[in-house]
Amino acid sequence: MDDNLTFEQWYQDLTAKEQEMMRRGCRILLSRTFLIKAKERELFGFFARNTSHMETYFAPMGYTMFLERDYGIIMLRDRQEEKVEAQETAAVNKKIFSIRESVIYCALAWIFMDRMGSSLDRAIPIRPDVLTRTLEQFGIGAGFRTEFNKTQIADALKSLQRFSLVEVKGTLGDEECVLVLYPTLLFGLDLKSMEKLISQKKDSYLAYFAGAPAGSESDQETEADEASDEEGSEDFE
Repeated sequence: MDDNLTFEQWYQDLTAKEQEMMRRGCRILLSRTFLIKAKERELFGFFARNTSHMETYFAPMGYTMFLERDYGIIMLRDRQEEKVEAQETAAVNKKIFSIRESVIYCALAWIFMDRMGSSLDRAIPIRPDVLTRTLEQFGIGAGFRTEFNKTQIADALKSLQRFSLVEVKGTLGDEECVLVLYPTLLFGLDLKSMEKLISQKKDSYLAYFAGAPAGSESDQETEADEASDEEGSEDFE
């Protein structure tokens, strides 16, 4: 495609299939921030080939489209500096995760970094018990051992899955269940942020995952939920 064309000229030159790919890719980026080569190879290729025109498309919304070829990721970023200069209202592209979601996010990211090797853009499948062992290394002791913990962790994974950070294939507790980890895990929180998160929030995690018997709610759990909404949550961007 010719980068000298205006966006309107470029769009008119697209085939019907390409126009549909653009619309579908934009919906994905606006709803979950990321396009992943390992998951949406054709869409990733289209957007990677047409970066300048897609930048033009997203600019009025307050976003910059960022292409990370090595990791096979395209993501939207908030144009904070430009908005400050123009005194515009920021289009915030963030998700505030609860304590439970934040610690599971960090555990999955650590697993991904440990296993990614030289192929940075690949998805990494793991068994759920790998996540269990990693949580135990954090000193949390949570896992899929009781229905109570399994349900809570399943809910957290469902939230992370909405942003293409992980994909749950199957049902937790089933022998065939697999968690697919994506390189996007490395772009929500950097390594220093993860270390800070674990060190600062460990007591909250311990309290949260201490939990009550299956089917009941303790005062401790309720307090942890309130903390996650008010001061224990983390920004994802």
